This record gives sequence, structure tokens and C-alpha cells, in this order.
Amino acid sequence: MKKEAPSSSTMNLKKCITPRQRRLIAALLKGPLSREAADRVAGASNSPHHIGELRVKFQLNIHTERVERIDRDGHRTRPGIYHLQADSFELAEMLISAACYDDHLGARNG
Repeated sequence: MKKEAPSSSTMNLKKCITPRQRRLIAALLKGPLSREAADRVAGASNSPHHIGELRVKFQLNIHTERVERIDRDGHRTRPGIYHLQADSFELAEMLISAACYDDHLGARNG
């Protein structure tokens, strides 16, 4: 008997998330996250890369709000604040609760 191919949404959930991505998702479920806070949560200084992966690899709807600020030198900046959109809450919760294994380490993430 031939097995049916899994749906694309099932296959996306089987892709393993990294510990950094898991921490970012958990924080985003609690509320908006600034770029600086996302770096601290992720444990890396490249949180925009990880946010981008969450958008592309897992199709999470994460909006970046640009806010105008003045830095300590008096220059205008437009840092980002990440917002997980309501239509992605259920998927985000499924991703952080799913048991999976990191392909590179062969160890369980979680």
C-alpha cells in the first residue's frame, strides 16, 4: 500500500527550529519585541536574520514596525519592533511545543 505524501504545512512543522528561534517565538507570543531585546532573547547579535528565517521557513507573520528615535549622539534612527500577528499565534505555539531534532547536532531541541 502506497503512503500519501505529507501536506506542505505538515512538512513545515517537521522542519526543526533552532533554540534561538524557539526563544524568539516564545518572546513574541508574549508581546512586541525590539531589535535589541530580540538580540538578548536569541542570545545573538543577528536577530533580524533569525526573524527572517521564521518568516520564510515557517511562514510566521511577523510585522516590523519602524519607530523614530534619537540616539545618544542626537541622530535620528528608525529601529524596528517585531510584532507577531494574531493569525500566526496558533502556528507559533505549535512550533515551540513540537519536539524536534536539530539536523546539525543530532540532539533534541527543547
